[in-house]
Amino acid sequence: MREKRSDDLGGSQVISNSFLTALITWVVNLSYIVAILPQIYLNYKIKSTKGLSDYYLVGYFNGYAANFFYVFTLNFHLAYRIKAIFAVLAIAFMIFQRFKYDQIYKNNKIKRLYVSDFSLLFLITPIIFSFPKVAGHVVGWILVFIWSLYQLPQILKIYRRKSVEGFSFFLVSLIGIGNIIELFIAYIFNYPIQTHLIAIRGIIIFLIYMFQFSLYSKNNNFITIKEKILKK
Repeated sequence: MREKRSDDLGGSQVISNSFLTALITWVVNLSYIVAILPQIYLNYKIKSTKGLSDYYLVGYFNGYAANFFYVFTLNFHLAYRIKAIFAVLAIAFMIFQRFKYDQIYKNNKIKRLYVSDFSLLFLITPIIFSFPKVAGHVVGWILVFIWSLYQLPQILKIYRRKSVEGFSFFLVSLIGIGNIIELFIAYIFNYPIQTHLIAIRGIIIFLIYMFQFSLYSKNNNFITIKEKILKK
């Protein structure tokens, strides 16, 4: 009887741990989606995306596009796949805001940047899904590369402007916390090394952004980006 009770307790513990891990996985992936919403709302509120770098937006979109290929070709947990779909749509909407509020379609150089990028993604999509296993691991390393670089233009833009106006603190905070939890999940599920590196990179960038917010947010107390634009 004792052995049976011990087995029952062990089984319950396994189920409990599995449920907790699954719950954390869903929470952290949904947090990445929610994290984008404050930036979208901020863009809507000030009717501008001037606080964002175009290279940051393109990198952000490409990162989530690569993430979409990565998690679907290697059959990640459902939470990762749901996040991949909604994150791509959310960043695409943010790019739509860039065109709507700041009329960047009048800038041929920037317009070509976005058109070329979208065209390339459209062309490589069928190739990736034709060779899912190989392409999945290759895209994983491309994802590490993109996630390592895409935020640098935004960091430089903030440094040059000496301002974080127009850039959402909540986006940075939620994604930073998400990366900390994701590193734990990657270890538990024994995900590919690329996932571990992406999470570590995210934590480092999170600390840099926190430093910039602490350093430059005091410059934004009396004037908004919208007011600056109206003055020009």
